[in-house]
Amino acid sequence: MQPTVVLTIGASDSSGSSGLQADLRTLAALRMHGASVVTAVLARNTRDVADLYPQPTNVVTAQLASVLEDLPVAAVKTGILPTPETAVAIAARARNGALPNLVVDPVLTAATGSRRGLIAAYERLLPHASVLTPNREEASALVGWPVVTPEDMATAASQLSARGPRCVVITGGDFATGSDAIDVVWAEGEARMLQSPRIASRNTDGSGATFATAVAARLAAADDMDTAVSWAKGFVGRAIGDAAEWRIGGGPGPIDQFGWSSLTLR
Repeated sequence: MQPTVVLTIGASDSSGSSGLQADLRTLAALRMHGASVVTAVLARNTRDVADLYPQPTNVVTAQLASVLEDLPVAAVKTGILPTPETAVAIAARARNGALPNLVVDPVLTAATGSRRGLIAAYERLLPHASVLTPNREEASALVGWPVVTPEDMATAASQLSARGPRCVVITGGDFATGSDAIDVVWAEGEARMLQSPRIASRNTDGSGATFATAVAARLAAADDMDTAVSWAKGFVGRAIGDAAEWRIGGGPGPIDQFGWSSLTLR
């Protein structure tokens, strides 16, 4: 069997919990070949981010060109794009049709620097996205108003969908109604809620990256978007639950993409 190739574009995380490390673990767990483009290097551990070192845009584009001219990439996932110039360069490749099944995880944290310039650059990337996967904070930054409730999430997802993505998933792992965690999916002109039991665990680092990468992987495997999103949500929930008892570092640790704890991954 020849593995399917999925490309992840994002930051290297020295703690190994998130970023490219989480993406590549996810792809390996799903028996896919992960290629990578390093956009930045994060100096971080489970407690905090010490610093972020953006890679020069020409270094990012050289990596991307090398992968695309040789490997049969079936899907692409983006994470941290640390500068507007990097985001614009990625958007140019997407506009030319070189980034199939593009899943955009718009990481907009303090570590990525000026949000205003990045948000403007993301406007060039969103029209080419198959799926956009912001959390509530990132969705708030993109739409310019506070996204708080599930109703807000549905409205924001609709607004973001109008900018081009075929499907928008606003993740709300930190939002719960009763015992359920809620995500909101907007596709084909309507919203639906994905609800799952809230999992008590401090170890959730990399869950957003894992979700977006799992969606890309399932799209690469020819799933439709609805199936890919639902499957990815279940995969992340299992990975969080399996890592609940882990104590790797003094803060929130990684999740268990491989199913080491439960040995249930097939």
